[in-house]
Order: sequence, then structure tokens, then C-alpha cells
Amino acid sequence: MKLIGIEEHFLTEDVCGAWKASGIEAKDPSIAFNSGVIKRRLFDLADERLALMDETGLDVQVLSLTSPALQGLRSESVEMAQRINDNIAEVIAKYPDRFQALATLPVSMPDEAAIELERCIKTLGFKGTMLCSGGQEHLDSPTYFPFLAVQRP
Repeated sequence: MKLIGIEEHFLTEDVCGAWKASGIEAKDPSIAFNSGVIKRRLFDLADERLALMDETGLDVQVLSLTSPALQGLRSESVEMAQRINDNIAEVIAKYPDRFQALATLPVSMPDEAAIELERCIKTLGFKGTMLCSGGQEHLDSPTYFPFLAVQRP
């Protein structure tokens, strides 16, 4: 039997910079948790992460960008999401037996988020997406229907 960790987070320098530039740190206290040892571990998608997985008996991690992800970021989040997803796809290609992924989406841009989710599932082989709370609207708002309607192949 395989032991699979769901909602195993990662973080990138790009995302940290975007959070800082947007001022979201002042609104979301959870960002303060992403510091010190935790931040170092969130940035690591190879050696230390794999060693910790082996130490704890975890066979596979399903990777997702840590909260609040790209919530609250506007147009810059589209290219950032694509770049993040491409980078995670490279990690999965390098360690296909150890990692899977949930797509990072530019949720403030719902039409673009739908296109990115479809690309991640159909082209990159991701398993779905992780949606973070904290937006101005509930996730069942018609605003988000474009990416909520995306179907798995």
C-alpha cells in the first residue's frame, strides 16, 4: 500500500515577491508562517523534501502552492501561474514516482484560470487544483463558473 500526502505545499521566490508587492501580507496573517525552517522546506522540491518523505514513510506527495496562493493578485498572476505549473511539471518529470500536482490558478482572472486548469490537466497531467479561501467572493459565485466548469478528460 502506498502512503500519499495530499495538500503538500511549496512556495517560490516569485510568489513571495508578488505577495510583498501587493500588500497582501498585511491582510493575511497566514503568510507569516512561511518563514525560517518552514520557508526553506517549502522552497525545496528535491533533496530535503525527499529525505523527509523517506524518513516518514511517505511514498508520494501531491504538491500545491501554499496559501493564499495567487489569491488577490491580478493580471500578473496569469503568467506566474503558468510558470509555476511548468516548473512543477518539471519536478514531476524528474521524480514521477514521488510527486503529483494540483494546478496553481490565477483565480482573480476566472477565464484565464479555466484555460490554465485545462492545460494543467490535459497537457501536464495534473490531478486537479487547490483553491484557497480569502477572496472577496465565495467560490460558488458565478464569477468563478469558468474554471469550476472545466472537466477532466
